[in-house]
Amino acid sequence: MALDQLDPKDLPAAEQERRRVASELKQKATAAQQRQELMVAALHACDALMLFPNEREYLDLFDEIVLGVPDPLLLVPVATGAVHVATAAGRARVLMMQSRMQEALELVCAAVRVAPDIGYLDWVRRWLLVPHVVPALSWEVLFETAVKTAIEVTVGVPVPPDAGDPRLPNVRAAADYLAQLRGRFEPEPMLYVGEAMARRRLGDPAAAGAVAHQAVERFPQDWRARTALANTFGDAGRVEDALGQARAALQLRPDDMSPLHDAAVAYGRAGRHGEAAELFQELVSRDPNYPDAAARLHHARFLVQGSDADRQALLSLRERRWWDETVCGLAGEIDPPQPYQTVLPGPSDASAAAARQILAELGQIVRCCGRGAQVGLSLSARYPESPSVGVAFDAGLRALGASGTLSVEAAQAPEPDPRLDKAPTAYRIWAYEGSTPRKIYGQADPGVQQAVAAIAGQLFRREIWDPAARQLASSLGPGAVHALMAVLTDPPLPPPDSFDGVYWTYRCQIATAVVLSHLGPHPHEPACGALQSLLYGPSDWVSAAAIVALTWRAQQDPAARPGVEATFRWLRPQIPAQGYCPWEIVLAECLLALGGHDEATRQDLAAWIDRYHETLPRKNRVGRAERRYGGLTIEEYARFSLERDRILGTIGYAGPGAAIEVFVGRQVPPELSALCQRFGLPLTHPSSGNIYPFVTEWQEALNADPGLHAEFIEIQRGLELERQGVSRQEKAALDNILDGNMDMHLRMAQAQEAQSAVARGEAGDPDPVVFPGQSVARLSDYVGIIKGMQRGDMMGALAHYGLDMMGYAAVATAWGAKMAADPVLTEKFTRMMNG
Repeated sequence: MALDQLDPKDLPAAEQERRRVASELKQKATAAQQRQELMVAALHACDALMLFPNEREYLDLFDEIVLGVPDPLLLVPVATGAVHVATAAGRARVLMMQSRMQEALELVCAAVRVAPDIGYLDWVRRWLLVPHVVPALSWEVLFETAVKTAIEVTVGVPVPPDAGDPRLPNVRAAADYLAQLRGRFEPEPMLYVGEAMARRRLGDPAAAGAVAHQAVERFPQDWRARTALANTFGDAGRVEDALGQARAALQLRPDDMSPLHDAAVAYGRAGRHGEAAELFQELVSRDPNYPDAAARLHHARFLVQGSDADRQALLSLRERRWWDETVCGLAGEIDPPQPYQTVLPGPSDASAAAARQILAELGQIVRCCGRGAQVGLSLSARYPESPSVGVAFDAGLRALGASGTLSVEAAQAPEPDPRLDKAPTAYRIWAYEGSTPRKIYGQADPGVQQAVAAIAGQLFRREIWDPAARQLASSLGPGAVHALMAVLTDPPLPPPDSFDGVYWTYRCQIATAVVLSHLGPHPHEPACGALQSLLYGPSDWVSAAAIVALTWRAQQDPAARPGVEATFRWLRPQIPAQGYCPWEIVLAECLLALGGHDEATRQDLAAWIDRYHETLPRKNRVGRAERRYGGLTIEEYARFSLERDRILGTIGYAGPGAAIEVFVGRQVPPELSALCQRFGLPLTHPSSGNIYPFVTEWQEALNADPGLHAEFIEIQRGLELERQGVSRQEKAALDNILDGNMDMHLRMAQAQEAQSAVARGEAGDPDPVVFPGQSVARLSDYVGIIKGMQRGDMMGALAHYGLDMMGYAAVATAWGAKMAADPVLTEKFTRMMNG
């Protein structure tokens, strides 16, 4: 039974491809229906609806399948908690047919929150139009489902939106049903605010303004209503009115600066840049870290005063925040970007993004704990990543006063393998030992490092960097090839409070390659072989650096262009069909920047660039980052902490004085010393000398990140289950049930197979020993406890096995995990309970 479900994140975007997939799903559903495999048929129909949720053809297909059985809900089972979008929506439709509207709304809205670009909110709109539905539901139910979901989807859409934004159908449906609900629930301001927000994103400022006006008239003390009206005034160009409402909103809620920000933006859109600058200055004074406020201040002030200082400040912000679309857009208005000529986009490796995140986290830890932290980062990736990511991570760590390593384990290698040389090379930068990259060059000369840093720290522009690189090459001479090559994998540290370590390393590599390109007349000197080696060796950031350097040489010297262009065209087929290639977009942009192309070539290059950006999110993914602080992963530290707490817990029974004696080092339990030795941790704090069986970096990271702390607690829970004999796979199965992440179609199919196997006597011992050596070892033991509790003799049933309530909770969890992973054991349990 093939029960594969589409991932809503990977649905095809192109209409033709969606039609093709939906048609295939319809055929599969019809074939399964004819075979009376109705659950499979319903699954495929749900997936088809995910592609076209409001087309009659697919709605009728689903309805025909589910209405052919007495209990249609059996065909679309879901657990509570997180849900699969397609199944949840299908079940919601069945619940709607059964007039169970609250459950239907809860499920379909859960699906929309997971996948806001699938138009299920039009179902909500149609359902709420049925005369008897809204009167039968309370405001609390409608708010938690239809209203909250409408607002969540709406706020994610920009103003003005992209006309092709797939979320707009949901926004349109939301605006319509929020307007309908206002007629019944007039005292609720969020209906007015939500509708006004939706109408703005639908490009209907008149309707948005009318609703926002009504909101303020009815709810003059509601800051959200004032903010909504301020925004509609701003859209209409009535900036003084917008500012008035923003000031009123600020008085009602002084800690929210968004009304002031939006009013300032409205002044800028109206061309009143001087007043916009004053408002942004006020905003920066109130909150220096408000997103994009500093960039907008410099932009507005430059437009008024033409100040070179503001221009330079904005361009510098673009360099330091190259990933920020707002900052880059503002800078682009006064300095149109030319990739790899006047702007340097950062590398887009998935592992580089993870490294930047960990470096930001570690910066907080270092501020709390001081320098000297030890961290390791391990990542799993679908395909190999650039080896320079590890160099950048190391540089970022050293800049923070920490040290450590990064490793990336790839699941598979694409063709051609990016870790192999593309052609013979004169110089080697990287060598791979298996899948692990190793640097060929050792430490770089500090003087050469600092000379490169002087270039990399300047504003990135060809007219600034290239002359500086030429001057450095002239002073170093042709014999400096190896000294420069060493800088590629041993860059200088970033200046304080400037670039993050990842982007800084990339800038230094670009600068180094440009210097190499000036070492002697091209193409007869060793530098030419060095640049070719960067291109022909393993794919890496240094390959991108060589492409930029050769492009600049071809732009400067027309005689060099034919050779450079021929090399670039040879490189293009070397891009793997799968995975992320660190030099692909650089090659495409630099080929285009060479200019002089015929129209067909120009269009081909432009289409290549567009295609790259569209597919970038799918080119590679890395798994959850595995940190190592103090040499321990989070799982190892959780295990250490469990054992440490057991030891300290036993000391606590001797009274508070005993614990104090331990921590001042007078009476250290031998078990604690042995535990620290086993995990490779010092027993004492490095500065105080007192007993300190903790890893400071882990403690600070857990305190700073609630999500990480929750993961830590969950790991400890898993270790406790492991101690009872529950495997990781069994715990994962239990968690999938508890969280609602399991594929219920598959689970029910497995249950049906288990029933058949047990009925045929092919499932082994009907009373298996599941936990050998434990008090509740056999299935009949566990069933006996439950039956005793059902008879009302709870304490007697537990006492028979030497358990109290806490002990029973652990036993029940362990048995639940075993049955979650084993449908056959579940079937035996069911039969024994009913026997």
